[in-house]
Amino acid sequence: MFKMKPIASSIALSLMTGIAVAAAPGGAILQNKVIATYSDIGGKTYTAESNIVEISIREVRTATLTLTDGAEQTVAMIPSSKVYSVHTLTNNGNVSETYTLAAANVTGGDDTLDAAALKIYLDANGNGVLDGTEGATAITSTTLAAGASAKLIVESVLPAAIAVDDVLKVSLDATDSKGNTASSTSADGSPDLTDNTATITFKNSNVSYTPVIWEQAAGGNCHAYAKVAGTLTYLQAKAAAEAAMFNGKMGHLATVTSAEEKTFVANSVIAGVTGDWWLGAKRTGGPTSPFAWVTGETFSYTSWMSGQPDNVGEDAIAWRSAGQWHDASSTAKLPYLIEFPIDCPLPVVAVELEGAKDEKCDGTADTAFGTAKLEDMYSGECAILRSRATNNGKSLAKNVLLNYTVPTYASYLTGSIKFDGTAQTDAVDEDAGKYDASTKRVSVLAGDLAVDATSPNAQFSVKID
Repeated sequence: MFKMKPIASSIALSLMTGIAVAAAPGGAILQNKVIATYSDIGGKTYTAESNIVEISIREVRTATLTLTDGAEQTVAMIPSSKVYSVHTLTNNGNVSETYTLAAANVTGGDDTLDAAALKIYLDANGNGVLDGTEGATAITSTTLAAGASAKLIVESVLPAAIAVDDVLKVSLDATDSKGNTASSTSADGSPDLTDNTATITFKNSNVSYTPVIWEQAAGGNCHAYAKVAGTLTYLQAKAAAEAAMFNGKMGHLATVTSAEEKTFVANSVIAGVTGDWWLGAKRTGGPTSPFAWVTGETFSYTSWMSGQPDNVGEDAIAWRSAGQWHDASSTAKLPYLIEFPIDCPLPVVAVELEGAKDEKCDGTADTAFGTAKLEDMYSGECAILRSRATNNGKSLAKNVLLNYTVPTYASYLTGSIKFDGTAQTDAVDEDAGKYDASTKRVSVLAGDLAVDATSPNAQFSVKID
């Protein structure tokens, strides 16, 4: 019996799937099917396609928030100033997401202070500082593509009252559209239980040396000065000086703008010390451009050594012994002189005025003295007025002079001035009181007032016309 040999035909199966070249985005649909190719005995080819099986990619929403700069800060006690912390938000999910941002004062624990205002800004160029227009518009949300990151800067406005060792804690949270909060990590990526909380401690000083103050009583500006050892370039010394703090003031390289200031620094700060020390002055541009102080003060006073400045390639100023200057290359490594612009303490004088009726104009008060209105007085009656001054400031108030101008429809009662209970003449003489009829002004010299001191009463009378 004849048997036919099997005829071989080829069948090839191809599995067609979506080929991922990057992480699959959440919500994407991957379509899968099989295509078979085959031929008949005559060599003709055919294809057959299977049904489609779809695969959907689960949307994954996860993010991390890292406090990258400003986690622990020690800053000067400057009321109403601003401090900043920098945070990095990363979308680790597979879908684009909009995050709601919230900065808040942290309460409890060692926190003793709240920021007066909190704002969040997008650090568009990622350099960790607000520059250009970045600080113009605060944000409350930001949108990130899958895998993208953004730097966020939290601005804390300090309250008007701050004490030494006060602690301010400010946190930042980011929440996605499904209510998930970004997890907190430290800068090295490890879990961080501080929840992106910046801790700011307020101090008066962060230096180990003791600057010398140019006292106001000695004709000084109340600024504090010090010499700081080290081997720093000009820019390194400038940065170090501006990071130093004393008595609540940030420092800067010293600016010597008068002969008196030079004498003070030479005699009280750097006496007996030799060598070169950076001052806070540098050329404004090219090698022949003028010098300028780092503070913007007018560069008019100079104390150049003979023949200095001598090299147009030297772009900064160094102090040499006895207060003489020379130009030096800013790349040289020197110690530096630092200045802290402390404000001079000021006297603040408050004046109180009281009145009492004196119906007979005999200098005897018929009512108690007080600050309330003297009601229903008649023409020909008198009022006794007395005033005193109190120095509520932080330094001596000198030559306190109390002046009173007699109002319309009243006249000064001749010979009525008393100071501390003692009668004064109306004339310009050695005693404390005087009356100027041309200006209708009573003046009493209370003299110098120490801090928290109150002057004796200055008293006089006016008569209703």
